[in-house]
Amino acid sequence: MRVMVSATELSGDAIGAAVLTALAEKYPLQLEGLGGPHLEALGLSSRTPLSRLAVMGLWEVLPRLPELLWIRHRLAHRLRTWRPDLLVTCDAPDFNLPLARIARRHGIPVVHIASPSVWAWRQDRIPLIADSLDALLCLFPFEPVLYASTKLSTTFIGHPLAAQITFDPEMQSARAALNIPREGRVLACLPGSRSTEVRSLWPIFFEGLRALKSVIPDLHVVIPIASPNLAALINPDASDDWIQCVDGRAQTVLAAANAALVASGTASLEAILTGRPTVVAYQMNPRTYRRVMAQLLTPWVSLPNQLAGRFWIPELIQDELTATSIVTHLAPRLQEAPDEVFLETARSIHGRLASVPIEIAVAAIEETLGRAHRH
Repeated sequence: MRVMVSATELSGDAIGAAVLTALAEKYPLQLEGLGGPHLEALGLSSRTPLSRLAVMGLWEVLPRLPELLWIRHRLAHRLRTWRPDLLVTCDAPDFNLPLARIARRHGIPVVHIASPSVWAWRQDRIPLIADSLDALLCLFPFEPVLYASTKLSTTFIGHPLAAQITFDPEMQSARAALNIPREGRVLACLPGSRSTEVRSLWPIFFEGLRALKSVIPDLHVVIPIASPNLAALINPDASDDWIQCVDGRAQTVLAAANAALVASGTASLEAILTGRPTVVAYQMNPRTYRRVMAQLLTPWVSLPNQLAGRFWIPELIQDELTATSIVTHLAPRLQEAPDEVFLETARSIHGRLASVPIEIAVAAIEETLGRAHRH
């Protein structure tokens, strides 16, 4: 089966690879397109490094827009000439939906993994999303009903990360694997997977971490570097030997930690799926922030709070993100054991997202291909 895939950031790469790995167990796959290390392990030779594609925000994307449009133009040209059996797009709707519409015009069925966050803002996109796709594989149980007014085929497939992550894993073995102190307080710090995020968040994170160290002397901070190009942006002084950077292994880092400070996004979901008390933080261009807040449909922005249906974990967004607020929210979470209410909610979310077998996603793809062949 010839499959073109478009996953333009690390989270989409991991989710898309989980689904395509299951598909590859039934059909030999020939992959082309865009992806990262997980899809490359399946045989994809990505046409562009993910570091050139991962951009978040509205105003932030403008300087990169000509390059992104050119990358998509080249991908669309290959789509038309190669004519795959299927196009699988993962997340990144602003990049992927126009590509999906090109594919459908040429009779190539399209399956998109991960619904755009229409639960949070811009629900007016729903008709356009429905018209762009043959099928949508939803990661969260509240999403399919949002498309009930359309004819789009939607399937809740659970979240592949939940199936991969052990809830409340053994802490000491993770610390030993990372060669970090077995005693003391450990904080997992995940400042983002995009260079724009890290440039914005890391200086404030670093200031907050130093303040936190003065309150908790035995603090050890571990930062999983999402990709090599981010290493230069996260470069603590040699004197800050209590801050340790490791190459990836975010799930091991979270398992080793007493608590986590993470950029809003998939990392926040990983942290609570691990059962670690979490503080979510984010900053963006002020104009982007004003536009998002003007259209926001929920009182929260993070996935964990949406899944809990309430303000469950702290969100330090925009001006609320300061060194002082980092200390205020993280110090008690590092010094005290997680309370039962937190653990019960996190365990419930893990169970809901991990309970759906990945074969459901494969069946939805097969059904989509069957419809395309009938027509």
